[in-house]
Amino acid sequence: MKDNWKAAAGCANGAGSSDPQDERVKLGGFGEDFAVRLLMLDGYEILERNFRCREGEIDIICARGGHLVFTEVKTRRTAAFGRPSEAVTRRKQNCLRRAAARWLAENAQKGYRSYSFQVIEVMVNIIDHAF
Repeated sequence: MKDNWKAAAGCANGAGSSDPQDERVKLGGFGEDFAVRLLMLDGYEILERNFRCREGEIDIICARGGHLVFTEVKTRRTAAFGRPSEAVTRRKQNCLRRAAARWLAENAQKGYRSYSFQVIEVMVNIIDHAF
């Protein structure tokens, strides 16, 4: 039962890979898919996912009412190392700003008047024998 998230994240037969890096990538993808659904339910239009450039990567670029939002998604299975958003360090924020500047330069014709940055935390936590 504990590995059902692996099936939901797209691992073959829910078994996943024995490679921890591969499992982290799949868990991150699961979190990003969840974040996209959440944003769409909140009325955002998803413009782009996983925008990559020399300056960095932006997980989700979305807009609502002419306002552009650059979204970083952090997914964790445990809070042992802190909240997911705590992983968005000053260095990561600077990379996100530079990547956003690149995206804005490449998409200037779209005419967005304002923009902001957000972090979506996704916690996937199974509590066995909870009650």
